[in-house]
Amino acid sequence: MKRKVLMGFLALTLIATMATGFANAQSINFTLNIPFEFTVGDKVFPAGQYTIKRNPIGSNEVLVIESANKKMSHDFKTRIFLSSDTATENKKLVFTKYGDQRFLSQIWAISPLGRSTRYIISPSKQERELGKQAKENQGGTQPEIVNIVIK
Repeated sequence: MKRKVLMGFLALTLIATMATGFANAQSINFTLNIPFEFTVGDKVFPAGQYTIKRNPIGSNEVLVIESANKKMSHDFKTRIFLSSDTATENKKLVFTKYGDQRFLSQIWAISPLGRSTRYIISPSKQERELGKQAKENQGGTQPEIVNIVIK
């Protein structure tokens, strides 16, 4: 009897945890203007208006960025970090900048539960190479962080 109660409790805990993660992961869907050329993965996007949202047929980790005219889009995989804390910062995009090249590296969102959710985008081969060069050449171009706050 104790075993059945324990198993039931564990099952409910697992379901509640998954539901919380699902609710947090559903929180991303916004449109914004990005005022400079940027790269996501291996795809370069011109400055313009874009929508970023969860891919409806992918997993929670797969997001899609799409231009306002729908001529450019790209699916990309992220790692999701869910916070148990109430969000204290606005939604934003974080770019890593090397010289005049900007790479989308993070998306900060706020879940329907009011929690901070960070989507981390793995660096592309080109971005990793630029990072390696920056580390080797301390006097050369060092990466900068550029934030675009989403209102």
